[in-house]
Parts: sequence; structure tokens; C-alpha cells
Amino acid sequence: MICSHRHRFVFVKTRKTAGTSLEIALSRHCGPDDIVTRISPADEELRAAAGGVPPQNDDTSPSSYAHMGARRVVKVIGRETWDDYFTFAVERNPFDVVASSWRYSARKPSFTKSFAEFVRTPRRLDRLALNERLYRMDGQVVVDRVYRYEELPAAVEDLSQRLGLDLDLPHAKQGSGPHYRKLYGPGDAEIVAERFRRTIREFGYEF
Repeated sequence: MICSHRHRFVFVKTRKTAGTSLEIALSRHCGPDDIVTRISPADEELRAAAGGVPPQNDDTSPSSYAHMGARRVVKVIGRETWDDYFTFAVERNPFDVVASSWRYSARKPSFTKSFAEFVRTPRRLDRLALNERLYRMDGQVVVDRVYRYEELPAAVEDLSQRLGLDLDLPHAKQGSGPHYRKLYGPGDAEIVAERFRRTIREFGYEF
């Protein structure tokens, strides 16, 4: 999460949506009073190399962390600030999110689950499904804009113009692999479709 008083915006960071890359890019423009939450040590090295502001002012009450939901963010920064600033998040096709998460996990030597096993592990999908709750309160979208990961260049351009910033998106946590559809076997897509049915319906995503 980033709350910039200098540029009057709040970035609600979702999972597997290029959030770290966007966070690094935004942090380059943060002032000394802005809230910048922590990312992994490896990503902090990338942020430092890119000239981004390191974690700062994140010793809040309640405590701040990267993937804070809107309700908690409001408690940290106050309702007036939330209402006055431009608030935004990024969403991604859930079928792609699940595939991306599995690929990231599969890079670890200790990880042995097949994609089918991963899809059938409820806690894995539940964690990813939290994305839709991060930018909602009581089921309703409360950020000013939810950008689509699939249209990220256009989103970066819109943010640059809206905020008056020159945003240059670095590549953090980049992974490569076949198109997500190639990972799905019998029954996999149906499980993901059921767990992410609201996001798929509201954003018009398809397998």
C-alpha cells in the first residue's frame, strides 16, 4: 500500500497483479510524509536500484502492510483523506492469477504440488480470492478506479496523466511460461470459476 500526501493518491495493492512493479514506480515520487509499506528484501533491492523510496511511515496503528484492504487503509489514514484522494487498485483475470501464483510457487525446490493439486487446495485459492475484498467494503467497490492488469500500459498512462507523474514500470517478480490455459486440465477451470465467480462476472472475464 502507498498513501501519497504529496500527490494525493492511495494505491491498494492486490496479489499477482504487477503490484510490486507499480509500487516501486509510484514510490519514486513519494515525499517524506508519505506512507510506503514494506515488500520482500529482494524486491526492496530492486526498489533501491530503481530510485524508489524505501519503507517509511508504516509504523501505524493499526499496523500497515503491503496487501492492506480498504477498510484497514481507511483506519490508518482517516476517512477524510480516503475520500479526498484518488484511490485505485488493479484486478486480473482469475484464471491467469491462479496460474501465475502456481508458477511462482513452483520455482521453490520444496514445492511439489501439480497445478491440479494447487487448484484443489482451498487455502491457496482463498488467499488469491482476497483480491476482490481488498478494494471493497461490505461487498461494494470503494476505490475510485479498478484498473485491469490486461490493460496495464493504458493504466500506467492514465495514472501518469491523472497524477502528473512520469511513471516507468520496472519488472519485478517476472515469470515466464506457457499461456495459462495450457496448465488447466479437466475440472480445473470450473473450480476457479466457482471460487472467483463475482470477479469473473463483474469484470467480464472468461477462460
